[in-house]
Amino acid sequence: MAYKFADDEPVRAAIVRCAREQLDLAIAELSQRINDDPVAAVHSARKAIKKERSLLRLARGAIPPDQQRAENAALREAARELAGARDAAVRTGTLDQLSDRFAGQLPATTFERIREQLRNSGDDQRGGVVGSVSIERAVEELAAVRLRVEDWTLDEDGWSAIESGLMRGYKRGRKAFLRARSGGSDEDLHEWRKRVKDLWYHARLLAPGGGPPVQGQAKDAHRLADLLGDDHDLALLRQEIASNAVSIPADTDAVVRLIEHRRRELQAEARHIGARVYAESPKAFRRRMRRSWGAGRGAAASALEPRPAELAQATRES
Repeated sequence: MAYKFADDEPVRAAIVRCAREQLDLAIAELSQRINDDPVAAVHSARKAIKKERSLLRLARGAIPPDQQRAENAALREAARELAGARDAAVRTGTLDQLSDRFAGQLPATTFERIREQLRNSGDDQRGGVVGSVSIERAVEELAAVRLRVEDWTLDEDGWSAIESGLMRGYKRGRKAFLRARSGGSDEDLHEWRKRVKDLWYHARLLAPGGGPPVQGQAKDAHRLADLLGDDHDLALLRQEIASNAVSIPADTDAVVRLIEHRRRELQAEARHIGARVYAESPKAFRRRMRRSWGAGRGAAASALEPRPAELAQATRES
């Protein structure tokens, strides 16, 4: 099934099911697909791990704190094992997007020379992915968590299982937005991006039962996460170019200026959408989400109720 809670599915069962599915996906990518397309496999596995960690944060009201911290630490360690291979591929893709967007602003050879430098370093990293110790360790960590999922102790069900995690995520995201809006350092923007992804994943999980208000929140958070993700990738690219500027036979300063220009564009749009996404006070957000959740669940339950009078009428009219 998709990464979402079905509108008629008990929350406790939905948490365990989604946890199983994301772990199974990550393990399969790193065990099977890794040989065919290492970069795509690592990217997909990292996304699944992020969804798994976000699910744990949402379910913090149902999973005992010690258990949650242990699982989160294992997942974080697995993600770290995969970070290098992912970043190498992203830098090249980000440069290509920059080159396409600003075609004609600089000679094509400028981008090509930087691209060649990135490919050389990226090929070294990608070549060591298949069969590497890092991949093996990541799979071991994920497999261990997968075995424990069946024994997770979920103390709550329904709205009470997810309310505290949802609210904690929203409050942290709102604070991160205010810091990023006033400061705008790379660290502040990166922290905000992580919290936006939590909000996006949480809204995705709850959207089937929450209806249009939650679906709208998910859409806005998705767009915001993409903007901040593109900005983060450009920051990584800038860092890589700066560290290799001496060995690149091209005008790297001009490329850096384009990166900074594009980042200003992305951040301006992100601040605009962020102001809408985090416009509500935490109390107002809680009330809206709880009402939407209750209405959606009530409608789903009503649809499943037998209606003998309607059945009898349908029989008479047939």
